[in-house]
Amino acid sequence: MPLIRELQWDELDLLQGVETIPTEGADGSLHYRLRHEGLVLLLSLWPHHGLVDVTLVQAATEAALLDLTVAVRGRIRYNNDKGGEYLAFHDCVLVSRLASSEEQLEAAFSPNAYGRHMTVATRPHLSVLFE
Repeated sequence: MPLIRELQWDELDLLQGVETIPTEGADGSLHYRLRHEGLVLLLSLWPHHGLVDVTLVQAATEAALLDLTVAVRGRIRYNNDKGGEYLAFHDCVLVSRLASSEEQLEAAFSPNAYGRHMTVATRPHLSVLFE
């Protein structure tokens, strides 16, 4: 069974997770920006391509601490538990922005590629964990 190549999420989950209204790009992308404790989280979704960009920037110096793109093959969910508030991105494959090609994206959505879990925490602190 082929994997779905569109992002699967509930809009309310993202609104709860980042507590900001997204700006919409001309290409159908959605861009969220969250500032907290000297950090800025930039979260960009390309729903029809199944891709998510995550960038974490130190606000004072504008230095990028983390900048990655993942193909998300599972559902994006908001969680609020004893560990804090976070968005869980299930079944992700890291993809290169520099050498992005149709073949690479096809490989990322292949059932043969091993996916990982990614967590983007918003409270109590901004953090990104790619396991």
